Amino acid sequence: ATIMLTRRLLKTLLVVSSLGACSAFSPTHSRVCGPSRTVVVPGGQLSPLAVPKQSKIHSNGQESSTKLNSVMEIIGTSPEPIHTAFSFATFGPQPFWVLLILLPNAGITKKVMGSLDVVTFFALAHFFIVASSIVQPGGTAPLAEFNDVFNPSGDPQAAFMNMVTNYPNFVAEEWSHVLTWDLFVGRWIWLDGLRRGVFTSHSVLFCNLIGPPGLVLHWITCLVTGKGFGENEAPEEIEE
Repeated sequence: ATIMLTRRLLKTLLVVSSLGACSAFSPTHSRVCGPSRTVVVPGGQLSPLAVPKQSKIHSNGQESSTKLNSVMEIIGTSPEPIHTAFSFATFGPQPFWVLLILLPNAGITKKVMGSLDVVTFFALAHFFIVASSIVQPGGTAPLAEFNDVFNPSGDPQAAFMNMVTNYPNFVAEEWSHVLTWDLFVGRWIWLDGLRRGVFTSHSVLFCNLIGPPGLVLHWITCLVTGKGFGENEAPEEIEE
């Protein structure tokens, strides 16, 4: 009975997350691009960059003057269904963060987040964005441009910004990538706190907001409370 109740609660959270995510960015935005110019990226290549002109962005036939739409006019948005998947990857994990932060010791939190099911679910959402981008013509950045990001002799930051500006699907992939790993680390912090009796709500919150500093804050909390960094979790001997 307990297992069935847990599964129902998990399904309810996923449904709520899905509904919130799907409505968050609807309706989709259309964009009107202005004249283009070129920017120099590492390797001396020229890359087109849309320059906003005095045009209006319409959503459902109505004028929108929000800053978000102004940015979307320049950069553009991913086509469906990647656009919806991006929203889901953004808002879907939030109810589970609420459990980890506000109810870290509750039975429902331990049942829902005790396994990797939730993290794996959002990892699959990220995989969906990647796979959908690959099959779209021009949906992903050329390999040469991607390699420029990891070229130590060039300008990795400029190369990255070039990809962000010209490939909306790259933004969708990277964003869901980051949010999924944040949830994975936030869950690990919460588990470590349960195992060793360390307060973790503040660390998990920071992990959700700004990522790696949340892990640093957890280590600081462990030191201040005298818990240390924890033991080496690697097994000394591997059974064959």
